[in-house]
Amino acid sequence: NPMNTYHILALIILTTLIACGQTSSQKKESVISTDSLIITLKQNEAEYLVQSKEDEEWDSSDSLKLDKILQDALKTADTNIRKNKYFEEYIVPIDSITVSIAISFGYHFTKANPHLIIRRKEPNFFYIDIYSKNNNKFEKVISHKQWTLTYVSDTIRDINGDGLNDFVVNWYGSTGCCLKAFSNIYLIKQNKKAFSENFEFINPTFSPKEKIIRGVCYGHPGKTEMYKYKWNGEKIDTIEYISYETNLKGAKTGKIIVTHQSHDDKFKTLKVLNFIPAEYKKIEGYDWFTGNGYN
Repeated sequence: NPMNTYHILALIILTTLIACGQTSSQKKESVISTDSLIITLKQNEAEYLVQSKEDEEWDSSDSLKLDKILQDALKTADTNIRKNKYFEEYIVPIDSITVSIAISFGYHFTKANPHLIIRRKEPNFFYIDIYSKNNNKFEKVISHKQWTLTYVSDTIRDINGDGLNDFVVNWYGSTGCCLKAFSNIYLIKQNKKAFSENFEFINPTFSPKEKIIRGVCYGHPGKTEMYKYKWNGEKIDTIEYISYETNLKGAKTGKIIVTHQSHDDKFKTLKVLNFIPAEYKKIEGYDWFTGNGYN
């Protein structure tokens, strides 16, 4: 059965709570697995489930109608597959709602191979399906579903510094106390057709030239951590976490702790600094980390 809006909201809550904390099996990569979150969600559903009477789950017939809209959009794209580029927008009514469709075909990611992007937007969810053109046929390479309430934007840009454009979905958590801007990353593979699995980051700032991701973890202003990860092909290496040192009473000592793991785990201090490294001072959310203007 499709995950309904209640489950999506609960998933967002759970994501924001553990976004920078990883299990032992995740330490080699800094990304939270959507599958593992869903498993955890089922175990904690009673605690994290949020009731919303305004949104209702679509039944199977509605899902079939939505799938038919996608298939019809594919047929339209098929008739234009020999063009260098093609774009069309239109609206399809389904019962009491409307679904907005946008078809975009062209050399979005590389100059070597074209891709087709089909976006479908309805009141509850935003669907993005991407296809690669192979032998005059479209083969699906990405399928992304985002709660409409949290969707911010999607962009095409080089994220990991390999010179090829990647696909990015930006969204913002709808619940929780703190800074919670997320980016889901799909890296285009070296064959310039297929894409990697989904990577998810919280409050990230990407530096493709360095192949580095820096960001701010989930937490109250002045009381959270910053992270630094590095791309390693289609994997991510954790470089370090930066946090304020505190005494036994919880007061800041003025020093900065550098660790290899989040404080949510049993961490080992790599070094203690008298200042925040300059490389972090220009990232988005830096003031949230320091707490300046929020306390």
